[in-house]
Formats: sequence, structure tokens, C-alpha cells
Amino acid sequence: MSEEKFLVPVAVLSEKPDAYELKVELPGIGKDEAELHVEGKTLTLKTHSKYQNPAGFRPVATEFERANYAMSADLPELADLTTLSAKLANGILTVEVKKRPETQAKKIDIQ
Repeated sequence: MSEEKFLVPVAVLSEKPDAYELKVELPGIGKDEAELHVEGKTLTLKTHSKYQNPAGFRPVATEFERANYAMSADLPELADLTTLSAKLANGILTVEVKKRPETQAKKIDIQ
């Protein structure tokens, strides 16, 4: 029995004024093939591609291999985990988590 292999996907965590956004490249992966979990401040992603080559398929050359992906990311302390949302479109998983309200910048009116 062979051990299951996972690749680490390309991922970027960026900061917006009111939220954090994680973008992960998952080529060839559908929504039903991805699992996203959070435990504490750690976000964990695993995918399991269901793609099967057609019977008799014999590639002449390949530049892309279907793969399973796995990664984890520690979310910033200021993240409000109750606001986590995720969307998978065109091979890009976008995860957004708002900052806790008390940590967002506020304008103060001068009297």
C-alpha cells in the first residue's frame, strides 16, 4: 500500500484595513474535494482529487499532474474566527476573516 502524497500549495496571506485574506492556488480541485478546518488560530486545508484518467489513457507528455494538497496557516491574533468565510472559484481558494472590531482603526472627530 502506497503512502498518500500531498503537495503544499502556493498561498498568500494579506492584510486589509478590516480583514485578513488568504489566497491559495488549487488547480483542478472542486469544492467537494477540499476540506477546511480551524482549531485555535490554526487553519488547516486538505484536498483529495477525485479525478481518474479515462481507461486506456496514455499521456505522450505532461506538464501538469493532478495532486492532493495540504497546508496549515496560523491566523493573526487579531482575527475574529466567528467571521471566517471561504470561496473556491477558478482554482483559487479565498479565505477571509475579519479583524476583531476593537482592533480596527477608528476616526476620532475633533471638537
